[in-house]
Amino acid sequence: MSKKATAGGKDRFGDLTDDLLGHVLSFLPLEDALQTCVLDTRWRNHWRRTTTQDFIVDKRSNSLSCERLKQLVEIFIHLRGSSPLDKCNIDVCRDDDEKGTYTNTELLIAYALECQVRELLVSVDYFGEGQRKLHTPLISQHLKTMHLEWVKLECSALNFLRCPVLEDLKMRHCIIYAHRISSKSLKRLCITGSCCFAEDVHTRIFAPNLISLQLDGFDGFPPFIEYMPFLVAAYVRLRDTCFDFCRESDDCGCYDCPVFEGVLNGLTNAVNLEFVSENGMFSDLWCSEWCPIFDKLKTLLLNECFMASDLVCILKHTPILEVLTLQLGKPKILIRATESQETVEQSFVCAHLEVVNIECRKVDERIRNILKILSTCGIPRGKISIKDLFSCSNRFSFQKAPQS
Repeated sequence: MSKKATAGGKDRFGDLTDDLLGHVLSFLPLEDALQTCVLDTRWRNHWRRTTTQDFIVDKRSNSLSCERLKQLVEIFIHLRGSSPLDKCNIDVCRDDDEKGTYTNTELLIAYALECQVRELLVSVDYFGEGQRKLHTPLISQHLKTMHLEWVKLECSALNFLRCPVLEDLKMRHCIIYAHRISSKSLKRLCITGSCCFAEDVHTRIFAPNLISLQLDGFDGFPPFIEYMPFLVAAYVRLRDTCFDFCRESDDCGCYDCPVFEGVLNGLTNAVNLEFVSENGMFSDLWCSEWCPIFDKLKTLLLNECFMASDLVCILKHTPILEVLTLQLGKPKILIRATESQETVEQSFVCAHLEVVNIECRKVDERIRNILKILSTCGIPRGKISIKDLFSCSNRFSFQKAPQS
């Protein structure tokens, strides 16, 4: 501050609006920003009026110890009080001990919930060694959106029944060791970024009001999806690190026992479904005796998770399907010879199917087999579009690179 300003007794920041003041504070390290709450009434009032708060520590810097951070956070909480928060972003370091606990993270989560936060984002360190689970109970009458990253979640941490207005839940790079994910209010659930499910139990997902589900590339046992009557859109990607076998027997595959039945049965009410997998998983699924009927499904996207001769079963299990997209990028998949003449009944016609999009690298024998089957099912060549597949075929429709 210049000598002129000091002599005049005027704080230059006093001329700034709250929005500009908050913008200036956003450039300060968390330690410096938090210390402004002790300057004077104007600054304390600013923090009380602020409805969006970021608690983010640069983990590349060792200048702020966890003990010092705890002191600053406690002072900040004391002076700011419990004024309401719309959004809170928490990304701070773990404690300075060998246990790797997150005392400051838990303190800030509890404070955000006390301030009736509506949107909560929590991220912790990369997994590394030691404990990474949070013990703070998530109980809130106001929380509507929550994003979790790099968090270990066990049992009670995934019981959201006492968050009655929670609608959006995103988990990325999380460890999910729980028997159940429960929420009666949840509408959108997104599990991405190589989350890890347990390897000895199928986590049940109870969310009867869900309208959108994304399960994108997880490890461990696939979850058991319970009945979702209002489901509109579902995006499921299975990686080869997702267990597709029953551990009861070494020679038991996913199509010999209903390990994956819990995945598909929970998706039967979907209107739009995108189902992709790596290495041809699910190749024998569609003609199994327990494969459910998708009687509401109108759009379906698949990659190499079926054989050419299974296409008839897929069409029979989706009676009102209107748009079918096949992403076929790996030539070693779909090599089974077609049996369309033996499996297609003359009376079987896809009455509602209007568009078939085939995305492939080249038109080969497998594509010609698919075209024969579609023709047998009453789908004229004019409704079939064949396009070059430039991107990887294990992509959802919204992840594909735009083509010029």
